[in-house]
Amino acid sequence: MSLPQALATRLRGKRLAIFDFDGTLVDSAPLHARAFAEVLAPLGVAVDYARIAGLRTDAAMRHALAAAGIAVDAARLDALVRAKQARGRVLIAEELRALPAAAALLARLRGAVRLALVTSGSRATVRLALGRLGWDDWFDPFVCGDDVREAKPHPEGFRRALALAGVAAAEAIVFEDSPVGFAAAEAAGLAWIDARDLPRLMALEASLGD
Repeated sequence: MSLPQALATRLRGKRLAIFDFDGTLVDSAPLHARAFAEVLAPLGVAVDYARIAGLRTDAAMRHALAAAGIAVDAARLDALVRAKQARGRVLIAEELRALPAAAALLARLRGAVRLALVTSGSRATVRLALGRLGWDDWFDPFVCGDDVREAKPHPEGFRRALALAGVAAAEAIVFEDSPVGFAAAEAAGLAWIDARDLPRLMALEASLGD
């Protein structure tokens, strides 16, 4: 399998490559930001998406409302979360695109290294996205926000993926794009690669050794 030398070296001896989803494999942030903005606009909330990116939808919604000084009861919060998820899924189904360098890396790794997905996104939303991209059956295990009690930077999601795969932390590597993801990987004893470097790295030519 042809890979840039920097990636080839880091992947040597690894049996499992664990990927984050939003921001690592796909450019979903603008779509999620629009969904939050559209749902919260009637309440007069201007969403600073950078402050809530990477959080589960319920936590992100609570944060956005609190930042605006708006209190809602549990039922109203649940309705807002559901509305955001529904709008986000429409945008994802219509507009989502894979990040080119990440897509190229997946294509090269598939069949040579087991691929896993650990994301704070909901299973329904991520499944929809994977289907749009033709990646339905590419990731096993697939751990989403619905599967864990603690979100990143807690290592629960990564530890769950390792347990499901039956792989030791030393035999796996994580591709992430955010500080909370890096922290979660380190807490799980995992090496990580900053996915934001993939466009530069994938432009290089090398080969993966034995």
